[in-house]
Amino acid sequence: MTEVSEKSEGHEDKHHGKADNSETLGSSFFDILWPLILDENTCHIESQSEEFFMPQKPFDKLKWHTYLSQVGFPSYMPPHELRCCEAAKREEVQEEEAQKEANKEAEERKAMAQCDFLGWGSQAIRPVDKEVTYLREQQERRQKLAYDFANRRYPWTMQTPSHELGFEMTTEVQYCFRGYMELPILQAIHDHNCNLMIIDIGSEVELEDCHRWIKYRPYVQMLALVRTPQMERSLQLLNVFHTLLVEESGENSWHDELLSSLRSGYSHAQKIQLLKSCGEPLVYVFSRYRDICTCDTYKIIRRL
Repeated sequence: MTEVSEKSEGHEDKHHGKADNSETLGSSFFDILWPLILDENTCHIESQSEEFFMPQKPFDKLKWHTYLSQVGFPSYMPPHELRCCEAAKREEVQEEEAQKEANKEAEERKAMAQCDFLGWGSQAIRPVDKEVTYLREQQERRQKLAYDFANRRYPWTMQTPSHELGFEMTTEVQYCFRGYMELPILQAIHDHNCNLMIIDIGSEVELEDCHRWIKYRPYVQMLALVRTPQMERSLQLLNVFHTLLVEESGENSWHDELLSSLRSGYSHAQKIQLLKSCGEPLVYVFSRYRDICTCDTYKIIRRL
């Protein structure tokens, strides 16, 4: 019994050793250990048969988008976010600062280069004749400013109105007044030194007919006598005319109505100080007939 058992044990040992030499990976390795190895491996490779590489993960480095657009990468469209992102703003600020530094350095170099050409010592002394001329011009300038201030008619901060400065009948000025009776009116304003034009706008006169009087504004003040609130509002929107709404009576004759309009306009002009004195001349533009669609004549009026 003892021998048999020993032989049996020896037989089992030989068989066991043979089994160890030929052992392969079992199913437990592929089911448990191999998935863990794959999860720990961070290198994930995919291959696609495409002509161009299309990344699946978005490219979030916007500064490189700016670089690619600046170097002219082929077929590259810069994102819209570049126009408002913080990186682009910082880049613009840096470029402005660099430009300012470059300009400052250039100015400093220019000043240093010109320093050798400036007068120093005795060369910086101004000749006597030039010094006398300079002092005389400064004195005349101060005298003129003092005279203008002492004889001012408006506050010091206001400019003298252009229609009170006078004008010359140059070729350029005459070229702008080529319509019917436009140049004769301008010539009369110049010859008689008129500062006011009263325009009697009848009820049938339209707004388009009033546009031709706008060109006279640099040379004279204008007061428009209107018959309807609509025309008054339209002329006020032009910001050119002074307006006065007058009431027309159908019982009056043409001559009576004309005198009434002139009297009302003259009184209103004195009230709002368009006329400085009663003896100043003015231009009165009116229609020769009642209800005519235009102002076709004028008169120079001076109160004696």
